[in-house]
Amino acid sequence: MSKKFVALIPVREGSKRVKKKNFRNFFKNQSIFDIKVHQLKSSELINEIYVSSDSKRVEKLCRKKNIKFLKRESKYCRDHVYPWHEIHNSILKKIPGNPYVAWCLTTAPTFSRFDQAIKEFKKKEKFFDSLVGVLPSKNFILKENGLPDNFNPGIWHPYSQELEKNYFITGSIFLARKNNMLNWSYWFGRKPLLFKLNKIESIDIDEIQDFNLARKIYKYENFNN
Repeated sequence: MSKKFVALIPVREGSKRVKKKNFRNFFKNQSIFDIKVHQLKSSELINEIYVSSDSKRVEKLCRKKNIKFLKRESKYCRDHVYPWHEIHNSILKKIPGNPYVAWCLTTAPTFSRFDQAIKEFKKKEKFFDSLVGVLPSKNFILKENGLPDNFNPGIWHPYSQELEKNYFITGSIFLARKNNMLNWSYWFGRKPLLFKLNKIESIDIDEIQDFNLARKIYKYENFNN
């Protein structure tokens, strides 16, 4: 069975909360799209890079960067019109064969440990069906109604070290066989390997504040070196 690993970058032209976030200057005239492509091209284990988009600009950039462009139907680039599983599967079906696919989001510019994630998955694949990048957490959580979710208040209040560890899903990496992802209609299965990130790596750009914070961290943590 082929051990080919490919990267998949989904890119939309029309971002609502951060205008043109995939293409605006992030660091030294590079966009978060440029940075993600560069990170993946630096990988020794990723055999091919695919970009899914309906954007003519992205198609031109892919030709310039010598990476594969997958034309996405415009209807699948609209906000919350079609269910996610339908969009997910329509993108995956355009990738030839049945390689291992790593979904790599531009909104996670501070994560680049793709080779380490792939090596860890290859080593433990017989025990897990997929891999997902996560941020470990031991925080006290309240529900919207103010009631505690993972602890008892008052005299039963525990130390944070005693809390059950939770793992926040990040946009860093989702990895599995293409056909498995299609069967699940999702990024990962029932037995995912949790690839643990630190807080800096787990930054996800959703709002303009996230974008500005990520820029500062990227600059001062010397990610460009």
